[in-house]
Amino acid sequence: VDTTHGDHRRDLNKLCSSLLSEHSLILASNRGPIEHHVNPHGGYDVRRGSGGVVTALNSLSSILDFTWIASAMGEGDRRIASENVGQKVRSQMPGQKMGVRYVSLPRGVYHKHYNVFCNPLLWFLQHYMWNSPYNPNVDYKIHDAWKTGYVPVNEEFGRVVVEEGRKSSGRPIVMIHDYHLYLAAGFVRERLPNAMIQHFVHIPWPNPRYWKLLPDYMRVQICQSLTASDYVGFQSLEDVRNFLDSCEEFLPNARVDHNERCVHIDGRLSR
Repeated sequence: VDTTHGDHRRDLNKLCSSLLSEHSLILASNRGPIEHHVNPHGGYDVRRGSGGVVTALNSLSSILDFTWIASAMGEGDRRIASENVGQKVRSQMPGQKMGVRYVSLPRGVYHKHYNVFCNPLLWFLQHYMWNSPYNPNVDYKIHDAWKTGYVPVNEEFGRVVVEEGRKSSGRPIVMIHDYHLYLAAGFVRERLPNAMIQHFVHIPWPNPRYWKLLPDYMRVQICQSLTASDYVGFQSLEDVRNFLDSCEEFLPNARVDHNERCVHIDGRLSR
């Protein structure tokens, strides 16, 4: 009998238990590991969440008991959030140990965040898909989506992360994911300065010239907030170099070390 997989899993469980024995793990992403759908009887059907981040991180849920903070995606999630204000919901999916805490904001706010700013603007920009002489057209609609969509969603995620982090007796470990939540680390660092924060970006990071398609205040806040993280992860070395160049270009108070691939800013070190 091949016991390699079982041995590996036991070793991984042991390592995770040892590393997290004095820490709480909090994960934040736009989509969560489960979705609640209202069934014809008025109850809830629970299904596995969709999206690349969920797929990549789903294996953690069978090993660790942690808190996953995610947007309420539909009516079922919103009802669950309203029935469990300030509380986690234990996953009912087989083999999953974690608790889910939903961030539920007015639909109009989430629409501006996701359907106006994140996907049509950020995703296309970061994949070099804009024809810069002609678009994007950063008009009042985009400025409004930032101010009344992107910022409040990130601030609410930050508030919920801080609330969960303060329940920990040790130093909380916060793992934030992707372009939907670029401002969350800044909000968390301000209110929970002892947290260990990691932000992983699951899409390309373009060079500074391309980021200049956004208004200055937006790109500065994005870079400033990301460097509030202890660790910022990217898909490739090219993305890392582009991010360091962006910090050098947009953050005059930052000292960038390209050899060590880190940023010194506000008395902290972001790697």
